[in-house]
Amino acid sequence: MRRLALLLLALCVPLAAAQAGPPASIDPDAGSSAAVKASFDAFARDWVARAQARGERERANPRLTPGARELIATYREVGGDFETELQPTGRPDSPYVGVLRYSEQVMACADLHASACHPVSTVPVTEVFRFREGRWVY
Repeated sequence: MRRLALLLLALCVPLAAAQAGPPASIDPDAGSSAAVKASFDAFARDWVARAQARGERERANPRLTPGARELIATYREVGGDFETELQPTGRPDSPYVGVLRYSEQVMACADLHASACHPVSTVPVTEVFRFREGRWVY
């Protein structure tokens, strides 16, 4: 039952994150790209925090994959470092696009409790969001 609840939570969190955004009071027509930039930076911090929380959930319930002689526990982890970039689009319905870049590591663990782990690969991730109706959407 607990695994089912965790699975449902894992499926719902990305949907909620995709709908998350700054308050609707940000007016993209006001000409304040600084306000939109600040909004995207806050959105990006929240997005990365959600990705980090997902990694913690994966660490608590790692994926088991066959190794050469035994099962290996693996999970994905996102660090706290990220970069953002804001680009105007010239389109009134979506006047800005925000680009978020961060790295995701795949961790392999010597035990099934994910206590003795080390990175086995690092993957750069680029996410693109559009600013629409005062909100960032995926």
